[in-house]
Amino acid sequence: MSVPKGFVSATHSVLFEDGEDRCSVCTEPLGAEGDDGTEVRGRGLLVWARGEERRYEEPHLCPSCASAIGVSALQRWEIEEDEG
Repeated sequence: MSVPKGFVSATHSVLFEDGEDRCSVCTEPLGAEGDDGTEVRGRGLLVWARGEERRYEEPHLCPSCASAIGVSALQRWEIEEDEG
C-alpha cells in the first residue's frame, strides 16, 4: 500500500534533532545577532492557563517579526486607551 500524496511520516527522533534556531512566526533561520545592534533577535511571551496550572513559553523571533509584533501591540494599546 502506498502512502497518499501530501502526507509525511516521521518518528519521535524528529523531536530530538539539534536543529538551528528558527523564528516561531516565519520559520526563518535565526543567525547570530548583529554587532551594531540593528539586528536584535526578539522573544515573545505566551501565557495560558488550564485550571490552576499556568504555562509560559518564550518563542524566539527574528528581528523583523519582533518589530512587527511590537508595533502591533503598541497600536492596540493606544486604541484601547483611546476607547476608554
